[in-house]
Amino acid sequence: MTRTRDELAAETAPPVKVPLWTRDYILACCANLMMGLAFFELVPVLPLYLTGQLQVSSGWLGWIMSIYVLAAIISRPWFAHRVDTGDRKKIYITVYILLALSFSGYAVAATALAFFLTRFVQGLIWGGMTTSGPTMAVDIIPPSRRGEGLGFFGMTMTLGMCLGPVIGLQVYQVYGFYVITWSSLVLCLAGAGIASLIRAPRRPVQESVQETPKKVLDRLVLRVGIPLAVNVMIASFSYGVVAVYSALYGKMYGFKYAGLFYALMGLGMLVSRFMVGRQIDRGRVAELSVISLSILTVSFGALALAPLEWVYYTSAILIGFGFGIFIPTFQTMKLNMADRGHRGAVNSTFFTAFDIGVGTGMFFGGKIYAYLNLNWAFGTGALLNLLAIVYFYRISLDHYRKNKLGVDSD
Repeated sequence: MTRTRDELAAETAPPVKVPLWTRDYILACCANLMMGLAFFELVPVLPLYLTGQLQVSSGWLGWIMSIYVLAAIISRPWFAHRVDTGDRKKIYITVYILLALSFSGYAVAATALAFFLTRFVQGLIWGGMTTSGPTMAVDIIPPSRRGEGLGFFGMTMTLGMCLGPVIGLQVYQVYGFYVITWSSLVLCLAGAGIASLIRAPRRPVQESVQETPKKVLDRLVLRVGIPLAVNVMIASFSYGVVAVYSALYGKMYGFKYAGLFYALMGLGMLVSRFMVGRQIDRGRVAELSVISLSILTVSFGALALAPLEWVYYTSAILIGFGFGIFIPTFQTMKLNMADRGHRGAVNSTFFTAFDIGVGTGMFFGGKIYAYLNLNWAFGTGALLNLLAIVYFYRISLDHYRKNKLGVDSD
């Protein structure tokens, strides 16, 4: 049978590109940015206020600053189950409002214990935010552009991490601590208002059936994604080290602008997010994983072996670039291993693994610093990133290829 010219042209025409920057996706990104600004504008200010005004000891300070990680780990599995079985938009907005109200706890806290409890409660809520927000965003992002969409969505949080501390420090110097707490509250309420405008896609109603313990566990933790989660834990140890001790490292060696490290690290993350998304969607996850971990290995190794000022600032950009590739790549791989009904478990497992690694890096980085020095802490991060490359090639990559679902299963 002879085909017409139009039929032949239709077969050879390039596939139609599904739009990413829809109204709802833009709203989701804006809501995520507001959350990042609200949360991270308080992070650099809280230690200054606690040690300067309340004379909190260094022991208490460490617990207050890190307890939210443990709280988030505790709450995420429960939120994952609720997100996968309930109304994701309602859960997201409710948790967003609770996060806003939690900032009022800082305004009334007057003792180290009160700040500790406030931080713990906020960590429980933060676990819900970092599970429900990305899960609803994935529902909005076209499956064929998931890597790119997650990259830009995550970039809004990166912007919050970069701009939040700058805004917080400026407000603290001019207006004081309490204005920041109310500023964070207002930003969160504004973000919740933006989130309420998102038209989340309807999910099919699931019939109530008797579930086996195995299925219940799958709703709490993505068991098939555990090998990748181990990879995330190993690599994110170094993030915990750099997040807490990089400024101290700079001051220890007399670098003039130690605070610039975080800005350069954020810049590296932003640049990488513009480059990595489409490469992920083209299936180049193996190459991107190894590239990101290799960059991190070299960067942390340089900080350990060559404490020079130009190495310090160059490593900041490279570390940001490396993690900017690593995070969306591994998150997308985990999402590609689960159907829509388990996306909450995916995000819970991913961020729990990341937080465990970060928390371990914060804790043991301090111990290494106390008994040796920070060069050894950064060197440990380099060795663990090297181990993460070996683990990825030996275990994670084959496991991912065997268990990856097709886009059509979405």
